[in-house]
Formats: sequence, structure tokens, C-alpha cells
Amino acid sequence: MADVFISYKKSDADRVRPLVEHLRATGLDVWWDEGIQPSTSWRGEIAKQLAAAKCVVAVWTTDSIDPEQGAWVMEEATHGQARKILAPVRLDLVSPPLGFGETQYADLAAWSGGADDPRLQHFLGVVQAIVRSEPIPLAPRPTHFEAPGIKLQGVTMENVNIHVGERGGGSIEIGGGASDDNEDERAPASAAREKSSFSLSMFITRAIGVIFPLVGLIIFIFAMGGMACDQGNAPGAFCRALDALRK
Repeated sequence: MADVFISYKKSDADRVRPLVEHLRATGLDVWWDEGIQPSTSWRGEIAKQLAAAKCVVAVWTTDSIDPEQGAWVMEEATHGQARKILAPVRLDLVSPPLGFGETQYADLAAWSGGADDPRLQHFLGVVQAIVRSEPIPLAPRPTHFEAPGIKLQGVTMENVNIHVGERGGGSIEIGGGASDDNEDERAPASAAREKSSFSLSMFITRAIGVIFPLVGLIIFIFAMGGMACDQGNAPGAFCRALDALRK
């Protein structure tokens, strides 16, 4: 019997296949329903493989979390969760189905298929640990994220680098699509970008800290000044200026 049982929606087969190949490359014996032989009772075979598996990988996607389309996936995932051998993985930006929110999933929604992706490597380590009944490895701390092909206001950025700081700060770098041969030529430009990087959260916090008190002060002046003018307790020049601003 296989070490790993893959629970997925048939419509996601093309995206699940690379995941199966990477799992097998680690030496794990992986089973999914593409391996069911002709004339075999698929219900019986699935039940047999699911009961014998040492780890159940549930693939969360838009289709698989649908209550109707993904009923089989959720039922198989329930078996894995009950045996404490469930290793969910997300391929779409979706929330886990009801009942699975407390089981941590591997987030591969932005995975491009590369074997060296740290998120994939961590997921492979989690599956291996479950199969071997070993402690689950800690997830790598996200300090750098690359999002190729993002479009912003009609401009395609082929390489967007987001650096996350220790206290919530960060910086954004936008680079071109030059080849590795021009690495030395890009170095001065990269250094200049790093000098001009800024903390978005710090900028927003400071802006709010200045704007809100200023708006409050203006409202207070208008309210109190209007009352003083109405009661005849304010200088005429001030009241005329206030009337002009109101108009």
C-alpha cells in the first residue's frame, strides 16, 4: 500500500500532477485515483488505499471546497483528520471547508511549480514527517516574496520583490527582466533602490497621526468660531473671514 493518499477534485488533476511527482521524487509511495486499473472497483480501491495510507493530502481548490463538487474530497479529508494524518495543501486563494479551519494547510497558491520553492520544500517535509511519525517541521519565516507577472495600472512588472522586516516594516523593489549576464550592471541600480525603500506601515501610521488631529482642530475652530460670531463675542474680521470660508 502507498504511503500517501492524494484527495483532490478531478478537474484539478493537471495542477495536482506536479505535486504528486515532487512527492514521489522524495522517495514516497504516492497513490491517487489515476492509478486505478481497468475493471477495478474504484470505490473499494479508494477505501482500501485511504485506510492503509500513512498520510492523507487534501488539495484545497475552488472546486474541491465546493459542498457539492468536492463532497468526496471533504469525506476523504475527514478520514485523514480523524486519524491525525491529514496534510492539507492550498492551490487556490480559498479558505478551508467548514470543519478544517483549525488544521494548518501548506499555502502553494502562488507556487510556480519549481522544486526549490521553500514553501514546497516545507510541505514535502511535513508529509515525510507524518509518514514517519516524526515531529512536524516548523514553517520557514517569510522574509522574501517574488510575484512575477503582476499588472499594476496597465504596467506589467516582471519581477516584484517584497522584503518583510522584523517589526512589520518592509520595502518594495521593482526590477526588470534582465538576464543573469547583466547582474553586475544591475547592482548599482539595486543599491539605489534599497536606499530609497520605505516602510509602508510606518508612512501610513504617521500620516494618520498628523491628518486626524488636524481635521479635528479645523472642525473645532469652525464650530467654536461660529458660535462666538453668532453671539457677537468674536472680532468682526474673524467672523467675516469665517463667513468667506463657509461660502
